[in-house]
Amino acid sequence: MSHLLEAVDLFKTFRPRRAWPWSKKSVALEPTSFTLEAGETLAIMGETGSGKSTLSKIIAGVEAPSGGELYLNGQKLNYAQSKRRCQNIRMVFQDSDKSLNQQLTVGQQLEEPLLFNRDMPSSERNQLINSTLRKVGLLAEHAAFYPHMLSTGQKQRVAIARAIILDPQIVVADEALVALDPSVRAQIINLMLDLQKDMGISYIIVTHSPQIVKHIADKILILYRGKMIAFNETERLLTEKQQPYVETLLHEHLTNHSQITGNSSAKVTE
Repeated sequence: MSHLLEAVDLFKTFRPRRAWPWSKKSVALEPTSFTLEAGETLAIMGETGSGKSTLSKIIAGVEAPSGGELYLNGQKLNYAQSKRRCQNIRMVFQDSDKSLNQQLTVGQQLEEPLLFNRDMPSSERNQLINSTLRKVGLLAEHAAFYPHMLSTGQKQRVAIARAIILDPQIVVADEALVALDPSVRAQIINLMLDLQKDMGISYIIVTHSPQIVKHIADKILILYRGKMIAFNETERLLTEKQQPYVETLLHEHLTNHSQITGNSSAKVTE
């Protein structure tokens, strides 16, 4: 039986902009392999510059890998297969202000992926836009709003709505919770858990927060300077002895912040 998503030796190298053509390439991500199952949440962790955003962007098709292979439902997923990837793997970025077009209404921004990927009449598109807005806790009336008319939490809900409107199998969230205040963050996490339960979505979440990881991740992948140094089930990584860097990353600040308690299906309160 094939995995929902399987990465085999994905890696990324680049040559600095001002370097000579014969200069040695820098390594952003060393060969990395992992698997993701349907309905699972994978957390990617690491310090700044560890390669976690590079990996998430390769998965979502924002960047091309220098090598390695990615399989979706057992079938090889090439970088050039943009439509297949767009329909099945969607991304939510860290900064909703930058990821949303300030010149378009919410409805227009949700309609764009439908126009490129679905052959459906305008009336059906509008119905789907309205129902998707309700799924993320917004009103159908918000379709007429521009981003500047929304709160930070509402903007992130719009970004999530845009990600799920094509009913994808996987949503990649690259530090999508970091800019939110604690109460709004808890609401967005609960929303994501509800959507996962209702739609069967799998998540790949890039985060620094051990609290969030402890609460929602089934598996954790840890990168250090571009190299994968740990990949395992969350419970095992949290309870078994790990190398010092992994221990620090997983338990950092846990005693200094409000803890997220309960199992992965419980609601978050902060």
